[in-house]
Amino acid sequence: MFETKLKIQQKWQNSRLKRTRDSVTQQVRDNSLASLVTKYFVKLILLVFFAMIVMIPFAYMILIASVDNNQADQIKQGTSGLWPQSWQLFSNLRKAAVGSAKAFWPWQKGWERGYLFSFFLTIANVLISIVLKIFLTMLLGYAFSLKKWRGKNLVWSILIMMLVLPEVALLSGQKWVVVQMNNAIKPPSHDKFGLFNYNLFVIAIPFVASIFNALMYRNAFESIPNRMKEVAMVDGVVGAKYLFKIAIPMVTPTTLTIVILTTLASWNSYLWPSLIAGRDYRVMSVWLFDVGTDNTTSDARIFYNIKMAGSIMVIAPMFIFFFFARKKIMNAISRQGSTIKG
Repeated sequence: MFETKLKIQQKWQNSRLKRTRDSVTQQVRDNSLASLVTKYFVKLILLVFFAMIVMIPFAYMILIASVDNNQADQIKQGTSGLWPQSWQLFSNLRKAAVGSAKAFWPWQKGWERGYLFSFFLTIANVLISIVLKIFLTMLLGYAFSLKKWRGKNLVWSILIMMLVLPEVALLSGQKWVVVQMNNAIKPPSHDKFGLFNYNLFVIAIPFVASIFNALMYRNAFESIPNRMKEVAMVDGVVGAKYLFKIAIPMVTPTTLTIVILTTLASWNSYLWPSLIAGRDYRVMSVWLFDVGTDNTTSDARIFYNIKMAGSIMVIAPMFIFFFFARKKIMNAISRQGSTIKG
């Protein structure tokens, strides 16, 4: 019986060694020149294919932004090709930025209605959203990462259930709150431009609180090893001192990820700014909706070449920012979820 068992084990081991040897041999055989060249070209073709899918819309946008008004109308009617007959890209960018063409921007008032004003408003909106969101969601996540306190699970369950609510369902309630606040607080007498009613804080309200980001912070704080907390407690680093000197630096990847997500959401938001601010307080997304439109007639005419030029001007800042900060962004995303090691 014992000999039979040994023979079975030996036969199984020999079979396993044979499969391993065949696998290694097959890998060596597959590394021939023809196989490597084939794999290289297959990968190259796939990369080029997906790169074209990504780049074609941008190429289309640049080409349309480079044509004049007549060719833009012909392209819309299908009587002209996409290649510009005369390159008007910089001229169209200038028209979109400052509204020099009265035909499509008769109510333009220079700085107050131009690109730069909307650009700086959007930058300020993004910065306020980032600072307030990090402050609020970090404190919320840290509070729920602490040991159990009365009502913790109930409150957290209610907050998690709010994640299923669509953004549109909250708009009416958010607007009602803003209107009531505006009615309760009188604008100051020195409010020359009327920015008090629809200030940056009102525009940034939907972006300063996020249950999802609080969940990210909670998971990040909970991943801090207990021995780190014990050592800090022995050294007298407790309470707020522990939070600011130890906990917050350890969740830096989470903070960078939230900064990226908040920047994109705040920069690209259109529904809330257009609902609450109208045309008097226009961030980039609202500005882009109006640029290139002739409102002098009952049937508004859209100059698509100017509209595409405006799209380039809206995309360019984020593209430049992420191009130069791509390494830090990728490092932050790759480290997310593994902040603490060892």
